[in-house]
Amino acid sequence: MSQGALAPGLARKVKKVLETRIDNPELSSSLNELSNVCTENTVASRRALRSNIEKRGVKINEEFLQVAEAAQSALEAVEAQLEGLSNCCNRIGTALEASRASTGELVTETTKLKKELENSGKRAEMVGTFLQGYQLSNEEVLSLREGEVDDKFFVALEHVKEIHKNCKMLLRTHHQRAGLELMDVMAMHQETAYERLCRWVQAECRTLGDSDTPEVSPFLQKAAGTLRGRPVLFKYCAEEVASQRHNALFRRFIAALTRGGPGGMPRPMEIHSHDPRRFVGDMLAWLHQALASEHELMGALFGADATPAPASALQGEEEVWDIATILDRIFEGVCRPFKVRVEQVLTTVPGGLAPSLLLTFRISTLLKFYMATLQSVIKGEAALLQTVRECNGLAERTFYDVLKSKGDKLVRHPPAPSKELTPPAACASAVHQLAELLESPDVSMVQDDPTASFEPILNAVLDPLLAMCARSAELLREG
Repeated sequence: MSQGALAPGLARKVKKVLETRIDNPELSSSLNELSNVCTENTVASRRALRSNIEKRGVKINEEFLQVAEAAQSALEAVEAQLEGLSNCCNRIGTALEASRASTGELVTETTKLKKELENSGKRAEMVGTFLQGYQLSNEEVLSLREGEVDDKFFVALEHVKEIHKNCKMLLRTHHQRAGLELMDVMAMHQETAYERLCRWVQAECRTLGDSDTPEVSPFLQKAAGTLRGRPVLFKYCAEEVASQRHNALFRRFIAALTRGGPGGMPRPMEIHSHDPRRFVGDMLAWLHQALASEHELMGALFGADATPAPASALQGEEEVWDIATILDRIFEGVCRPFKVRVEQVLTTVPGGLAPSLLLTFRISTLLKFYMATLQSVIKGEAALLQTVRECNGLAERTFYDVLKSKGDKLVRHPPAPSKELTPPAACASAVHQLAELLESPDVSMVQDDPTASFEPILNAVLDPLLAMCARSAELLREG
């Protein structure tokens, strides 16, 4: 071996060292760390460098083992907890399986009960509907028996009618017994309610006589209309109304005749008794106006058609109380005072003389006019209309009696004819009176053709005149 040649192992090491790149970051980092291990650059430190590096590695490994031991303990603890959790889950799964097996029947029973609950809810709804259609609530029963007559009362009464109607439909099914029992109960409630309503209406109607122009409240009008379904109770109320208005109208008529209005205006009608035509006309006009007012009041109270519902048990036995019947009862009281005063006008004349033909004719015509006027409001058999008819008959009889008396006098004592054969004064007077009758403005009040009813009058006037002329001619021949 030559002196310049190196051993193969050493050569490789030298070559490896020479090929090492000193600019490698890892090499730089290692050398920096090595400087921390070998702090002194001595022969001893260089010789012990390998041993120090190995010791440092061992120390680092021991430190790592110490740190890893804590992590290992924590992992073992976690593993133990996971094992416990797994065991718990297994137990829960086992319990759930056992519970599922044991609650199968419970689920089945729960489903069955749920269906029964749904069926019960439907039955409860059906029962509620039935009770609504066939039974009154406690509040409605209280309103019908003890409460005030207000909207609640009428609503409850309408409910009773509806239930009663439903019961009739129930009788057509196989629930006839239930229908009959419910009808009996509803009939009892209905009769109690109608009796209370009748008493309330009668009490309210008693106040109608306190005022000349009373006002009808909506509740009173509704109550009176409701009672039309009960003819007997409706009659009681109508009689109460007729009685109160009868008394009030009588007082007003007597006051109008004797005292006049408030403060003396208008003046008393009897102050014009010296003018019979005006006196009778004032009385008839007052009665006609009062009749219109009372008709309006009765229409407001009982409605335009006040005829009660027909009752088979009362047909042919009881009088039907409509507005015309009520008005007849109201005006019964004024008939006598009116008739007496008309009779006095026609029969009582100062000096004991007979009333004039024109006066009796005008009064008769006036009475005929009001007869036709009153017939459009009241019945033909009403007391007031009968009274006016009787007064007209008296006026006509008085008129024709006066005509007959004058005619008989002319026939019994015909005037002697004059030398000039001019008509006698009695004849001229009769013709003049006949002309006054024909020209009277009152004739047009009765009919369109004023001369249609003058034939009896012409006969009553002209026949005695012709007879008188015949007697006068006989006297002329005898003379």
